[in-house]
Amino acid sequence: MSQLYPFTDPVAAQQRAPTAIVRGQGCFVEDDTGRRYLDAVAGLWCAALGFDDARLTAAATRQYETLAYYHSFMGRTPAIANQLSERLGSLLPAPLSHLIYGCSGSDAVDTAVKLVRYYQNARGRPDKKRIVAREGAYHGSGALSAGLTAMAYCHDGFDVRDGGVLRTGRPHYYADAQPGESEVAFAKRRAKELDALIRTHDAGTIAAFIGEPAMGAGGVILPPDGYWAEIQDVLARHDILLIADETITGFGRSGEWFGCQTYGISPDLMTMAKQLSAAYFPISAVAMSAAVHQAVAQQAHRLGTFGHGFTYGGHPVGAAIALEALAIYEEMDLPAHVSRLGALLDPHLERIASHPAVGDVRRVGLLAGVELRDDTALGAEFGRRVVDEAERRGVLFRPIGNVVAISPPYTIGSDEIAFMIRVLGESLDTVAGAGAALAAVLAS
Repeated sequence: MSQLYPFTDPVAAQQRAPTAIVRGQGCFVEDDTGRRYLDAVAGLWCAALGFDDARLTAAATRQYETLAYYHSFMGRTPAIANQLSERLGSLLPAPLSHLIYGCSGSDAVDTAVKLVRYYQNARGRPDKKRIVAREGAYHGSGALSAGLTAMAYCHDGFDVRDGGVLRTGRPHYYADAQPGESEVAFAKRRAKELDALIRTHDAGTIAAFIGEPAMGAGGVILPPDGYWAEIQDVLARHDILLIADETITGFGRSGEWFGCQTYGISPDLMTMAKQLSAAYFPISAVAMSAAVHQAVAQQAHRLGTFGHGFTYGGHPVGAAIALEALAIYEEMDLPAHVSRLGALLDPHLERIASHPAVGDVRRVGLLAGVELRDDTALGAEFGRRVVDEAERRGVLFRPIGNVVAISPPYTIGSDEIAFMIRVLGESLDTVAGAGAALAAVLAS
């Protein structure tokens, strides 16, 4: 194989080529052998409107025929990028007001970190540079974003520089709460741990805290009651900015337009990507508050220019697709639509939750995680085995350790939801049965 595949064992890929996907229809994709799969994770959390939306294709075609490319450097910009900025600005949670564009969630996080450092320099706080990120966090695989990511596979062999990153505990109530500890008490403990970390390392050296409103690739971890209020209180006391990473949760996934609205978060900066274009074009954005923008703008004026940006940031075709995606989301009344789908999913998840191999089931909006017990004979391989079995039955899930992630397109219907969860249940039965047989053999 000529391609070096991301997040894949290259030697294994030489021995068994990755499944080649050739077309998509609705929530389904088809491989080069003609097999169809319901994609229960919308690709990489991103194909919110399925895989063949005619309106998005038409929007791209119109823009390609009008202006196929232009940049936003040195006093010029595509007019449609300005239109997207005005439209997005009307949707952003307070106090966000200004935007800069990129091409991926990873580069959005890199940009957010650079903006934070630029901002702190602008206000005469050059020592305030460290970033607090959480255990289990995923924030991308770029030069800076990989350092914020807590996954070893993004660090091993790359000499990733993460010396400016401090780690605090993840908000995983099911796995990390103490016996008898309530969600509220757990949230307060995590906030106290953050406060202690900041005091130990000196708030004068810490620029920002970064977190997803609900963690995605870290295991579909939903914050416990009171968590974000407690965290924001600590950050405000120590003059530390909050970066909300909405790469996954943005544009309806959590049941509101943004996860910040779902959880009452008022960020200083916010990253967006994935569902901004419903995955039909690589586009990302970083939103910032007026206060951050003003400090950055004045500093750039003193220096003569703002020396950051990407060749394809604000790409006119990406902007056109994003505008059409936003129009579709508005027409479907996105929060209400996602709430209806979540309500359809709930009874199926309740049945899965009763399975003896399942430890926890959690959902917000149309984002769910089924955490399997890790005390079976299959151990850490349990989740992978279940997902492999489901693929054989025609549904693509994502394993995150022993968590099965569920994040389907918003175009999914009730019959497809039933099929998706039925396959998950059947796969659990099959793999758990194999695990029980293995346990019996080992015990004999």
